[in-house]
Order: sequence, then structure tokens, then C-alpha cells
Amino acid sequence: MLIVDDDKLVRKGLMVLMPWEQFGLKVIGEAANGEAALQLLKDNPVDLLITDLAMPVMSGIELMRTVRIHYPQIWLVVLTFHQDFEYIQESLRLGAIDYIVKTQLDKESMEDILQRIMGRITEMSGNRSHMNGRVVEEKEEIQFQSDCGLALIALQPEIESQWAGRLAVKPGDYLTEADQGGWLWVRDFGDTVWLLGDDLHERLKIDSRIVIVRLCDIKGIDKADVIRWLREFRNRGLLYELEPGKRIYEVSIVAEQQSWPLVFDNDVHDMYNRWSSLSWVNNNLVFHEWLTELKRLRLSKAKLESLFYSAGREWERTLSAELLSGSKPVGSLSYWYEWIEWLQQMRSRINEITNRSMYSRPIVDSILKAANLITQDITQQISLIEMARTVNMSRSYFSQCFKDIIGKPYNEYVRDQRIAAAEHLLTQTNMPINRIAVKTGYPNEKYFSRLFREQTGLTPTEYRLERQNGAQLSIT
Repeated sequence: MLIVDDDKLVRKGLMVLMPWEQFGLKVIGEAANGEAALQLLKDNPVDLLITDLAMPVMSGIELMRTVRIHYPQIWLVVLTFHQDFEYIQESLRLGAIDYIVKTQLDKESMEDILQRIMGRITEMSGNRSHMNGRVVEEKEEIQFQSDCGLALIALQPEIESQWAGRLAVKPGDYLTEADQGGWLWVRDFGDTVWLLGDDLHERLKIDSRIVIVRLCDIKGIDKADVIRWLREFRNRGLLYELEPGKRIYEVSIVAEQQSWPLVFDNDVHDMYNRWSSLSWVNNNLVFHEWLTELKRLRLSKAKLESLFYSAGREWERTLSAELLSGSKPVGSLSYWYEWIEWLQQMRSRINEITNRSMYSRPIVDSILKAANLITQDITQQISLIEMARTVNMSRSYFSQCFKDIIGKPYNEYVRDQRIAAAEHLLTQTNMPINRIAVKTGYPNEKYFSRLFREQTGLTPTEYRLERQNGAQLSIT
């Protein structure tokens, strides 16, 4: 087994104090984050992985998603604090068989916890046996013998699945609801699976919100793994491949899994840095290159929403204008072609805002470049003269263009960006006030606190307490 937690004391405590050997378990390694764990998994056979959820570099949730695809035979158990319970449902959906609450972990309870975990493994594994420390499946009992199968996926999970009852199920068929609105149907179809897909589409065409996926290469794959894959395909595969009006798809599970890259937090952060700038708005080549790269990563719907919601807020800060409030909410975008349409609309709206000034495209691009440079590193002390020189414009002309295009004078814009960054750090981190002052470009805490109060009506400490109390009340 492998233990993953960013707290070294927690890892060492679990390794030393838990009675692993009593239950036939051996700790083969430890890791401080998801990325380090994946590196260990490349070279070390693991049956059981115990992971924290909140970790830097790669979270436990992202680690679990990756393990489910690339190491589906590994059992997962979650380490959590009591306040992390909102993540437990997500971890169970990803295949975790149990969770350990750190605040309830004491010497007296350790044996009961391991007994419970091993009991679940025994219960869920059925006829699995252990050979040389590895879990080996009994093929004739739990693996598919057919080469092909069909998956039926509702494009909206809440769609009633009564249509599944209309399938011509025969003895020996394997029909199960893999997910809400998603069904897996396997039979020894042979070559007729392709014709059957067309026929089934005709029978179910009364509901155009259903797609049919012809599955290849499933022979010898564990049924539970196919079901887990189907859930992940819906989230990372069909999300990007769905085309309006197309209702039949052909997928090789093996090839599809191999095409999904491992995505680390650095990849997502890099995408955020790109899209939060406005370099893509007036450059078609950059826009399409970044779309291609983003599609290659196959981020989950939740990650796409988080990325573009945050990037959208940066666009609004840069332009001093509301863009998201009047547009389609990112939470309503389900498939990649919808994201592309949404981004095209954002391009048009941003161009409308910047073109009101009637300046030429090169001038607008230069001003947007200046605004991006400010937001990318708010700690820099770049004067108006220095920035004008950076974008090859005269001081007076730059000052006038900046005000006309962005909507406020240069110095006021810099101040507002720093205050906004300080507000984020005050609400999202426990960073000391003096450190926040430095991080937002102010020489000392006293000057920062005075300016912050002038702009918000509260001192930094008061602002933090008010926001934290408000968050607690909303949770309650």
C-alpha cells in the first residue's frame, strides 16, 4: 500500500502506529502530493492507496481520477478532516471504498478502521485472489468475454432512463446502469454490433438527447473497470467529442485511455495564465492554438468551469467592465463545442468594448498588453512612463489611449488591481497582512492599510474578519 499526505507527521504516524501487518498489509512508500504518488506508482505495484484530499501540486481528487484511469485495479481510501466532508461524495463517486477521519484517528480505533477497510475489499472483490502481493481477477467470473458492447448515454443526466426498458435484452446479456442516465449493454454481438447501433438509434430516435457509443476491445476487461471508464468518458471524452446532431460514436477503450494525458496542476495553472490574458482576443492563430492545446488536456467539466470563471474575472478586472453577468453562465456549458461558441462570444464582446474608442487594432493591442503586464505581476513598480516605453508609445499618447480603452487612468487602474489582489489574498489565504502588502506592491503595511481602508471602508483585518464570518454563516 501507498500513503499520500502533504503532512509528513501524518504520514509517519500512520506508517508507524497502524497495525498494517496484522491485516496482511505492507507500506511500500509515501508521497507528499499526487504527482509524487504517480511517480511511485510507475515503478511500484500497489494494491491499496490511502490519500489526503487537500494537497499542493496535485490534490487527492485529481490523483484519484488519474488512478481510476491508469491503475483501475488499485483500491482507494480517503484521508480527511471533518470539514472536508463536502468532498467525500466526490471521492466515493470516483471509487473510494472508505474514508478515514483524521480527527477521529486514535490508537484504540486503528484496528477497527483497518478491519472495516479490509472487510470492504473482501466484500467488493468477490473472487479476487492475491498472488505475489498483487490483486488478480478471476477472468471467467468478472471479466467480459465479448469483444464489443454498446453504451447509451443521456446528454443530460436527469433524463428519465425508461427508454432502457425498450432494449431487446436476451439471456446472457449484461445490462447495467453505469451512471445516472448512462447504460452499458454487452452481449456477444460480433460484427452485428455496428448494425445494432444503427437499429437502436432508429428505435430511440424519439429522444435526440441520447447518444450511442459502440465500444471496442472490451474482452478481458473487468466489468467494474468498464463502468468506471464509461463514467470518466462522459466527463473527459464525450465532453470534447460530441458534435451537434451526431448520435453514434465508435470508441476503443484501450486507445481512448492511452490518449488521455496525465494533467497536473502546473498544466492547469499554465492554461489559466494564458487565458486570463487577452492575447487571444485579436490573434486568430493564438486563439486556435490555445483551443487545440486545451482540448488535448481534456480537462474535466469542473476544471473548465473553474478555469474560465477565474479567467473571466481577470478579463473584467482588466477592462473594468462586466462580461460574465450578461453572458451564458459557464456552469451551463456542457460540451466542447459550447465552450468554443462561448469563447467566440467573449471575443466579440471584448472587441466591442475596446473598439468603442475608435483606435486602431495595433494601439488597442498595445494597451491590452500593458494592462496584462500589470495584472500578471502586481508587485512590479512600473510607472506610466516606463510602461509607455515598454509598449513603444509616448507618455501623453499612452496615457490618453489607456484611459479611453480601459476606462480609467493608468495609476487608478494599477491601484484598483492591487486592491483586488489584496482582497483575494485576504479572503482566500491566511497570509499575514504585512506579507500581503508586499505581495500587492506596497512598501509597508501601514501605507497599504491606509490605502486599503480609503478604497473599501475597512482595514485589511476588518475586511478579512467580515468575509470569513460571512462565509461561515453561508455554510451554516
